[in-house]
Amino acid sequence: MSLSPGDPGSTSALGGALRTQAGRLADLVVDLDAAARRAGRTGSPDPTGHERDLVTRAATELDRVGGLLQSWTTTAVESAARVRALEPALTRCDLVVDGRLVVERAGPSRVEPGERLAERDRLQELLNRVTAVRSRELARLRRELETSGTTLAALSDRARSGP
Repeated sequence: MSLSPGDPGSTSALGGALRTQAGRLADLVVDLDAAARRAGRTGSPDPTGHERDLVTRAATELDRVGGLLQSWTTTAVESAARVRALEPALTRCDLVVDGRLVVERAGPSRVEPGERLAERDRLQELLNRVTAVRSRELARLRRELETSGTTLAALSDRARSGP
């Protein structure tokens, strides 16, 4: 599974939409509970137990995944802010960020080479910390989404097979 950081706004919106749908599924569970209580009062067996269980589990997973996506958004925004905070020091020493590396800007520099090298090393260490946090969070999100995918697939199989 490949997870690009993507657009934080879109990721957060997707997470919010999933959580909204989880709430709607929870409302359906309440409706199914009411039907089960009516059936119970007439002495009939509960025809909705299996469906309630499936809908409850699906709602729980959607809410969890939505929360994870919104959590990722927070991490992505915080990481971007930390990288932006490095920009004044980068500019002062004629350095730039290229992917995950701090490198010298093309062309001549007026910054003393020893100072430039020391600042490049310092900024690289700060950038490494930011990217490490983002990488750990992305790996955690990937594991959680894979687990949810397995759970939702099992729920789908269970729904097809019936009680």
